[in-house]
Amino acid sequence: MLVGDFKQELMKLHNKINLGLFGQGLRWQRVEIIHDKIYIIANNKRVKALTAIDEKDNITSKLIDIALLVEFKDRFKKMLKDELNINALAVLKDYDPGTEISVCIIIMDNKVEDIIKEI
Repeated sequence: MLVGDFKQELMKLHNKINLGLFGQGLRWQRVEIIHDKIYIIANNKRVKALTAIDEKDNITSKLIDIALLVEFKDRFKKMLKDELNINALAVLKDYDPGTEISVCIIIMDNKVEDIIKEI
């Protein structure tokens, strides 16, 4: 598989999880590969219900954000294995509600370029 094709597959999976978990896709996303890490930077429109809760009860919305991030990471790690046969060591994710920007970091056990060659 070519690096560009691999990045496209990652973006499809990343967007698919957002659609399934949040009911909406991404405005944009970008994938960067550096050694054994994959970085996905994206613009995720804030879920309206969380915006409403955030205005009244900031602590509750933060707890819901954390729960959603944990679920996202679990789903993404599983989908990487099921659909691309890739075992990620770790999937890390954070989201800034103010800018609606998220960062997902996938840490692999080998250089990503070597992993892509085996797909």
